[in-house]
Parts: sequence; structure tokens; C-alpha cells
Amino acid sequence: MKTNTFGVVLCALIGCAGVAIAGPDWLESGDAGSSIRNAQIPTRPVGAEGLLSISGALSNAFDAPDYEDLYFIRITNPANFVIRPAFADFDPVLYLFNVTLNGEGYGLLGNDNESNMSNMPKLRNMSTDGTQVIVQYPGDYVLAVTTAGRFPVSRTGAIFNFASDTEISGPDGPGGINPLEGWQGSGRTGRYGFTLEATDFPATPAPGALGVLGVGLAAAATRRRRA
Repeated sequence: MKTNTFGVVLCALIGCAGVAIAGPDWLESGDAGSSIRNAQIPTRPVGAEGLLSISGALSNAFDAPDYEDLYFIRITNPANFVIRPAFADFDPVLYLFNVTLNGEGYGLLGNDNESNMSNMPKLRNMSTDGTQVIVQYPGDYVLAVTTAGRFPVSRTGAIFNFASDTEISGPDGPGGINPLEGWQGSGRTGRYGFTLEATDFPATPAPGALGVLGVGLAAAATRRRRA
């Protein structure tokens, strides 16, 4: 089981043992989908100043394996954007997708492990693997949480290629230049919670505008290939 001090606190949000505190800014409603078109759209509750935490679960409760949950989020200040799990009772991986006006999702960033000392993932606004992907502009994006061994694919293959477990990867897999079409690989179920910085509830209940990729668009076209 992966956990940390945040996990002891936020686990209480979805029924784990611990001291009860106020709930997360968004608790998964039903099942957050596995595609851009059925990604869950958090709505602002009364009094919420920003989207600072999300909790949910991967499960088989809906008669089909649920190994990934996708959420729309709004990044308000890309330079300060950070997302990390507070707890997970499985091995989590995080992905961020750009969303076009026609509802397609293109891979931006992914991370498996924050460091060699921590196997919890962490995303910031830029890649560390040489692809030079940078989220420069505020806007609506889609965040995906899944399990190690499960990965996003387009019609031409895996969107990301992790040469290192600790890199923040750009979309440098064989499927990186095409939109998300599904997921492959083994998965697990379990509960999770994660915290976000420099984020808010999505501005509209629709896919975000073009252009949020910034310099990463050129980087994706010239991304390096790795064995």
C-alpha cells in the first residue's frame, strides 16, 4: 500500500479510519469515465474557492473493470501547478491531457514515481525527459489517475514511453502524435485521493480550447524515440 501523512488525513474523506474532517473539493460521483468524452466534470460546491483535492475509487462496481478515472480540471497558474496523490491503496500513475474543441485528448505529461525515494507520482507543468513539453497557458485540461501497468493508447500505440520510472514524460511513445483512444495493460482497483495546486473547477462543461499545449506542440512533433 502506498501512503503518506496526507493519506492518514484524506483517507477519512472516503471512509477510511482516521479523524473526520471536511470533505474533498470533489468526491467522484458515480464513475469518472475512461475517455475524454465521458471524463467527469467537477462542479463547484457552495463556498469552494478552488479545486484543491479530489477523491474517488477504481472498482468493479459498475459491472466492468474500472482501472482509470478521468477528470476535467482548470489550471489557473501553470508555473505553480502541482498534483500529487495524498493516498492510494494501489500503485498510482498520473497523466495530463490537452483537450481540443472537437473533444479529442492529446497526451501532455505523465509520471509514475516522484523520485527514487517515493513511488507516489507527481506532476508539474513541464516534462523532465527531454521532450520539452510545457503547459504554458491557463485553461481546462483532463487529468487521469490509473494504476501501474495500465497505460493510454492512441490508434498508433502507447502515447507515453517511460525510460525512467521517475521522469515526467512527454508524449514520446509511438502513439504520442494521435489522440487518446483507450487503455491497455493490467490494472488494479482501490481508493485514492490527490491534492492539486494552482487549479480550479473547469470553466465550462465542455472540452477546453485549443492552444493550451504551448511549446509542447512542437516538441511532440519532434519528440525523441527511446528503446
